Amino acid sequence: MTDIRQQALCRWFCQQVDLDHATLTTVSADASFRRYFRYTCQSVSYILVDAPPQTEKNQEFIDYSLTYAEQGIDVPHVLFYDLEQGFMCLTDLGSQTLLPLLIKGQHHWYQQAVKQLDLIANVSSCEPVMHYDADFFTLELGLFEQWFCQDLLGLSPEVFEQTAIAQCFDLLISSAIAQPQITTHRDFHSRNLMVRDGLSLAVIDFQDTVIGPLTYDLASLLKDCYFRLSTSQRDEFIHQAYKQFSQSQSLSCDYAQFRQWFDFMGLQRHLKVCGIFSRLSLRDHKHHYLEDLPLVVEYIVETCNAYSQLQPLSAVFEQTIIPALIDRELLCTR
Repeated sequence: MTDIRQQALCRWFCQQVDLDHATLTTVSADASFRRYFRYTCQSVSYILVDAPPQTEKNQEFIDYSLTYAEQGIDVPHVLFYDLEQGFMCLTDLGSQTLLPLLIKGQHHWYQQAVKQLDLIANVSSCEPVMHYDADFFTLELGLFEQWFCQDLLGLSPEVFEQTAIAQCFDLLISSAIAQPQITTHRDFHSRNLMVRDGLSLAVIDFQDTVIGPLTYDLASLLKDCYFRLSTSQRDEFIHQAYKQFSQSQSLSCDYAQFRQWFDFMGLQRHLKVCGIFSRLSLRDHKHHYLEDLPLVVEYIVETCNAYSQLQPLSAVFEQTIIPALIDRELLCTR
């Protein structure tokens, strides 16, 4: 099948650099409609991005590539672009994402990743910037109910019409809003961190940056949907973040409060992710994301069981959602 957009991207690139012809190799396609290609010539390589302007935040990507770099964060630089067509040419950060190294046991990278959060917190917002508020969080929890519970699992909406469940959701939203609000990457995890020359980390996929809760990116990192840290290691890095933020953000809360913020933030994010993974499968036919649901559900159940206030939500998972996942062979029998 002819790939019209890839051909157009190639022609556009050749015009920019005065080439007659260029051969592109596919790098990746992510959870959005963006696609990445590489062109290499005489040991110099470029990343070409096909990002349809109807669906992708291309201006935001360009703007944040500058403001992130101003804070000393290693990000891809936009060399040239065409907003009308949705094409960009970026510097090439290589092919080594953090995830495979974590799987090999190289967990020391987390120390550097946590330090990056202080830099991101100080990134200047690009206008118009979105702020996480109660409506935003409610919308995200709606993804969980609609795409995951109803559309993927076929559960009745009545499951979530219980007052106790609504109170759990309100608790998560209130906790998020009560935290200090800082610049937040919003998808800060091992697939969006690049390891450069085995020495340092670079950050990608930052176009969705918002002003959000202090622990949002920390929860994304340490309760990664694609990799599970041991409990002791996670605790170690949460303590590192607390000490770090206590100084840089002048925190007045104690560690217990910070830890609860972190846990509730992770829970809210994982409920949202259940909806997003389900939508990627049902709407976009990217079914491989369902393979990561078991870990996400494991995080959810662990957090719900750790806090008495969340027992109603725990009961719904244990009695209704987990059996439905097992019936559809999306979760192994425990």
